Amino acid sequence: MFFMIAQEIENLYNILVSFLGPSKCELDETFQLQFSCPHCQERDGSGEKLKFHLEVNLQKGVYQCWKCASVDDSMKGSIYKLIRKYGNKNLLRDYKKNIKALRESSLYQIQFSSEDFDLDHEDKEIQGLELPQYYQKFREGIDDNTPAFKYLQKRGLNWAVINEYDLGFTTYHSDNKSLSNRVILPSFDRYGEINYWTARDFTNNPKRQRYFNPVVERKKIIFNENKIQWNADITLVEGPFDHLVVPNSIPLLGKSLNPQFELYHELISNCKANCNIFLDADALSTVKTLYKTLNETNLKGRVRYIPIKGDFDPSKVFEMYGKRGIITCLRRARPFLEEELINIK
Repeated sequence: MFFMIAQEIENLYNILVSFLGPSKCELDETFQLQFSCPHCQERDGSGEKLKFHLEVNLQKGVYQCWKCASVDDSMKGSIYKLIRKYGNKNLLRDYKKNIKALRESSLYQIQFSSEDFDLDHEDKEIQGLELPQYYQKFREGIDDNTPAFKYLQKRGLNWAVINEYDLGFTTYHSDNKSLSNRVILPSFDRYGEINYWTARDFTNNPKRQRYFNPVVERKKIIFNENKIQWNADITLVEGPFDHLVVPNSIPLLGKSLNPQFELYHELISNCKANCNIFLDADALSTVKTLYKTLNETNLKGRVRYIPIKGDFDPSKVFEMYGKRGIITCLRRARPFLEEELINIK
């Protein structure tokens, strides 16, 4: 087959070079390229720039890092996912625009098959999560007397928090009872797109499930990633309501964190200051396990835990004592002594 490079193909190649740096090999009829893996560089330092572990097949639209993909699923998949992770929205737009133009060209019809430069599987792979049915955003001055708003008021939350975190709510709908009468806390990824939400019942009906969440792989979710300040102290909390009241916090959406979680890798790669652990008072053993897990990474010496007593959690501290109570807790952050971690695996 006679190989001819279309302008669109050169554009696709240049899009990758713009955020990955130069390829080890030139663009040719194999469409196989080798780049330095940005994830390896984040984890292991700038020396990885010379090792070119990231392979990209431009024609098939896929990539894989042969060093870190075995432990991090985010480092293999479609090129579209790679651009979302390390590029930007303009590059995503240009990538799709050039592929569509290429597929409409006469050159494409001569040299390639219908599966080459395919966008269909990429669109399916990143198919976005939607907010719950009947979700409506709180409107200041209009929804002040709704049961949903009064529920948030009882928890000490005001309009500043509601507006900052795009909180919303649902009212009763007979065709969707599970999601009726709930406060909705949305989460957005680094690109500002919805990646998770949690729905909290505000009726206090003991027969209702308190929380209702979407069915997604939570190990891949970093809650409100677009709000994280990686250069400042980061505090890990258990749930989204704790996240609303603790500055620069990330909810674990549970109590687990290990190398299977994307958040684990992002923390050890990007956290430049201290990493605090601020969970419920009854979760001390879990806190110790999490502390030890993180302190065995390059966060060593920068991991701290925040002691809390009684039946309190961060959200309850805020409800009772406001911002001052949260600040007081954060000031108590300290490392564990070695003897406190005996028998912790």
